[in-house]
Amino acid sequence: MQRGLTNITSATTTTLIDFDSHRGNISTIQISNNNSSNPVTIDLYLHDGTVSNDAYIIKNVVIPSGVALLLNESPISFNTDVLALKITTAGTSPNVSVIIR
Repeated sequence: MQRGLTNITSATTTTLIDFDSHRGNISTIQISNNNSSNPVTIDLYLHDGTVSNDAYIIKNVVIPSGVALLLNESPISFNTDVLALKITTAGTSPNVSVIIR
């Protein structure tokens, strides 16, 4: 999947940066809950193809409706030859935008 803007409108797992994409250097990630009344629960993690080895950047973080979470403390860098960046959304009618820079 391409870097930039991703819109997610269901409770699902989405690949934000896939294996072999050569885009493993990230300066910021903004996750916005666009739902007008429901919170969303977010897991953001690095995935190597097996669930037992997932490395969580954030896990079970609840974002209230109309709120954005900005991850910009330090750059995230990873090897896309062996890792992908994924997000899992959970909750009632998730409506999430993810911007990666």
